[in-house]
Amino acid sequence: METRNLKKSRTGLKVISVVLAVLLWIYIGNQQGTSTRQDTVEVNLQYLHLGEGLSIEKAPKSVYVKLWGAYSERGTINAYIDLVGLKPGTHRLPVKLEPVRGAMFTQVNPKEVEVVLTRIQEREFRVDYQITTNPPPGYELLDLVTTPKECIISGEVSILSQVSQIVCPVNLGNIRGVQSYRLRLQAHDASGNEIREGLRIIPDTVLVHAVVSPKMSSKSLDIKPVLKGTAAEGYRVREVIVEPIQVGVISSQEIPDELNQLNTAEIDISGKKQSFSQEVAVQAVEGLKTYPPRVLVEVSIEKIPPEEGD
Repeated sequence: METRNLKKSRTGLKVISVVLAVLLWIYIGNQQGTSTRQDTVEVNLQYLHLGEGLSIEKAPKSVYVKLWGAYSERGTINAYIDLVGLKPGTHRLPVKLEPVRGAMFTQVNPKEVEVVLTRIQEREFRVDYQITTNPPPGYELLDLVTTPKECIISGEVSILSQVSQIVCPVNLGNIRGVQSYRLRLQAHDASGNEIREGLRIIPDTVLVHAVVSPKMSSKSLDIKPVLKGTAAEGYRVREVIVEPIQVGVISSQEIPDELNQLNTAEIDISGKKQSFSQEVAVQAVEGLKTYPPRVLVEVSIEKIPPEEGD
């Protein structure tokens, strides 16, 4: 009988202790300017200790937390999933909640979530450039080089399979001369849309070297050899060969359509009895730059047969 009364006495003390603790907790909450309440809030889930080389393919972003107590700040509620030691696959994991200051009781819904982990894959891509703005009027792009020319992308297989091209968008609107600058890389799908999430580009920027110069017009022109004088008496010019037979010209202005030929400097054949070759300059024309500026002229001279000389 005494033992039974002792157990009842201890149980009564426990109940009284709990009641006093709740009353004390309510009192302290009221003293701090907060009121006792019940609330349910949506909280973002944190995923901790993800293994190296792994990626979260599928997992909920948030859970609901029910609170009872005299809490004052919802921002202090931290719900998380511990991924320590997990391997690729599907896992059913408990949602853990850090203690919430001022909350007497907490409850998470759902208590468990499904998380799918996959191993990160890597692929190598060539870096392509994409001109978003053309050079200023009267200018043109002569050359553009990116350093490095390749990059590596890493991420989930489902994301990597969408990547069609790694692009460096280049704005040439204010570029003149030779300039180097660093630009961010973008991953594009087959439709040209940028893929912003789920992958990593290594490196994520490249050094761009652009050469922008005044726009030049160009044309190929025939070369006409110009001979001066006459060969020695009894001799004549049999053939004249020019190498190359055409030269290129460039100009910052429009080259006239009627200009189809350039002359060489004069080649003196006065009194010549033998064939010879000579390097001569090509006629200079204002506003044109000629390449090459000199050509080789071979002049074949022969003796006039007696029957033709009579």
